[in-house]
Amino acid sequence: MKKKKSIIDTYEAIYNVDLVVANKHVTTEELRKLYIYSDGAEIEDDNPGDFATVSTCYRKSDNKSVALVRLHDYKPKYIDKFHWIDTISHEAGHVALDIYGHMDQQVYNSSSEPFCYLLGWVTKCIYKTFQKK
Repeated sequence: MKKKKSIIDTYEAIYNVDLVVANKHVTTEELRKLYIYSDGAEIEDDNPGDFATVSTCYRKSDNKSVALVRLHDYKPKYIDKFHWIDTISHEAGHVALDIYGHMDQQVYNSSSEPFCYLLGWVTKCIYKTFQKK
């Protein structure tokens, strides 16, 4: 039986927080070797009922802040073909807000363009990793 390929993609962000996207084949143990939650706790198994999760972490090798997105292989029968679009954009929103929080910034309606560009970039990065087989 062929082992599925673990993919952990790192996208360097312009706001000093890297985006890390792990596909459904990455194990918790693989992530524990590389990252630690921002509160110092070890990476834990995610809720298997989630399609994807976002955590704020530090990379162990250089203590850099990262937003860790974990994609899961959860496929209930009621899901339509567009559900992953919803999920990816939802998680991208969490990431973008986490990055803004890391910078101690708020999103304002009158000046939302930088946030929207960041949101689009995060969505594109998550989708790029999601597409890999």
